[in-house]
Amino acid sequence: MAVDNAIRKVSLTMESFRKKVRRELYGESISEGVAIGDALHYKPIALDALEMNSFPVDDIQKELDRLEYAITKSRNQLSAITQRLQQKHSAEIGAIFAVQLQLIQDHSFIQEIKDHLYEKRMNIEHVIATEIRKLEKRFKSIDDEMIRTKFLDIQDAYHRILRNLLEIEHVRTNPMQRIEKPVVFVSEKLLPSDVALLDFKKIEGIIIEEGSRLSHVAVISKSLGIAVITKTPGAAALIRSGDKVIIDGYTGKVIIHPQAAELSSYREKREHFIAKTRPSILRAQASKLCRTKDGRRVRLEANIGSEKEAREAISYGAEGVGLLRSELFYMSLAHQPTVDQEREFYKKIAGIMKQRQITIRALDLGADKSLPFLKTYEEDNPQLGIRGVRYLLRNRELFYNHLSSIIPLCKTAPVRIILPFVSTVEDLDRALRMIERICREQQVEREIVQVGMMVEIPAVALCLPSFLSRVDFLNIGTNDLVQYLFAASREDSDLEEYRQNTHPVILRLVRNIARVAALRGKEVSICGEIAGEPLSAALLVGSGINSLSMQPSSIPVVKEALGRWCYCDLKKLAKKAALLESSSKIEQLLEEFSKQSEIGS
Repeated sequence: MAVDNAIRKVSLTMESFRKKVRRELYGESISEGVAIGDALHYKPIALDALEMNSFPVDDIQKELDRLEYAITKSRNQLSAITQRLQQKHSAEIGAIFAVQLQLIQDHSFIQEIKDHLYEKRMNIEHVIATEIRKLEKRFKSIDDEMIRTKFLDIQDAYHRILRNLLEIEHVRTNPMQRIEKPVVFVSEKLLPSDVALLDFKKIEGIIIEEGSRLSHVAVISKSLGIAVITKTPGAAALIRSGDKVIIDGYTGKVIIHPQAAELSSYREKREHFIAKTRPSILRAQASKLCRTKDGRRVRLEANIGSEKEAREAISYGAEGVGLLRSELFYMSLAHQPTVDQEREFYKKIAGIMKQRQITIRALDLGADKSLPFLKTYEEDNPQLGIRGVRYLLRNRELFYNHLSSIIPLCKTAPVRIILPFVSTVEDLDRALRMIERICREQQVEREIVQVGMMVEIPAVALCLPSFLSRVDFLNIGTNDLVQYLFAASREDSDLEEYRQNTHPVILRLVRNIARVAALRGKEVSICGEIAGEPLSAALLVGSGINSLSMQPSSIPVVKEALGRWCYCDLKKLAKKAALLESSSKIEQLLEEFSKQSEIGS
């Protein structure tokens, strides 16, 4: 009887899901806009069982031949994908998959697979699967979205070779090619190779359960004005192919089986968005400097890690590079670069930026960022351990070579250096002495090498004058500052509620840092996530910050928003917010401010 009741309950629950009941889901918007359409549910191929099918082999040459066949086929596919995307969209979008092609063409990458094959003497599928598992374990705890995105490229290259070994690539290609009308695309997750199959002319919007604002689907979608929502738990289970769906890319809301009035309202909103995001309008915005409505200048720069992102920054109107993550260049290689190789990378960035200011963050290694060819430390709590400048000072040869690749460029380009994870004046002084030594040896005037530091540790924020006398500028890293202020690790998803970027205590610290730095004539910039959100940017500008660095695609949105507001109003807003007692109160304040601004405009 109990079993019958349980079965009946499950049946009723499933039946309720099948009914066209209006539902709302909430996630994170990674590309603004509005999408309305019928859902298409895509389920990627699961390779776990196939990967784990292992058996010993005697004929190693046969496995090597199979590997060479799969690699050749993978190279041909990636060449075709790169060429197609460059023709359909742009060179920047095509370059996304050119990275994987370069990886598969890299001799050391292929040789490593072969070495493991000789060592294990198992079937090649098992050898590659083992490498994938190792990568997954290594990158599992990494919090940096850009690094995770690069990991997906490596993982996806392995998966492509696996699919070609198993001759199953057509199984995933056929359903994607059968899309007949525009749809709202729904999936649990998307690998870069899945993105390559999408015909974006037939995609109204995208909903992904697991995703990143730096993923390939985000990059392409933003460039094409397609709304994308990610981090939506249950979306793949609740949304079926054919369900009518609305995506609100401004609020992160998804409506399943919307009402007629909602459809009408969102159609109007979509038309308004399309009008605002025409290419001609975006180009016109890119050429303008950012000013508040009453003329206050705000410098908007980009956070980047590659040449592709440098070009993207220019197209979105960045005034410079506010944060060049140098460690990402190291992570794109299979070995430690030489001084000349690293210097050449920075030269290329400088060439793209054409005399715009470039702030290079010294290698920020340790914690969630480690490299197989560099020394690592076993630590109980890496986030509170040997990272940033601490790591560099313990590896002085690495630090010396790294700085030697940057400092000579200061003679020909507006390049600055910023030191990460500084916590004491002693560490800062040791790093500055290294810079002074290299300047003497390379005959570079010390005065032309501007050196700043990240403010991401509370001890620094609370003792600024001692540090300000030693550096030329400051950059507030809000992501880490929030982590340490609230004792809430960035790696622990269960502590999300404690990592509050717009908490009053953060605003008070920012206001104080801006005030103290201004008294000493030192520039302060902010490069955390908070800088790329329009209302949060309003609070920062009102707090006295006049330089923000963000993901390139956020620049036009922040510029347009700040241009609608007066600086005098933003100062009042920030002052009022800093006096509140919680993030929720600030969110209410920002909501009221936004509504009043819309009415006023």
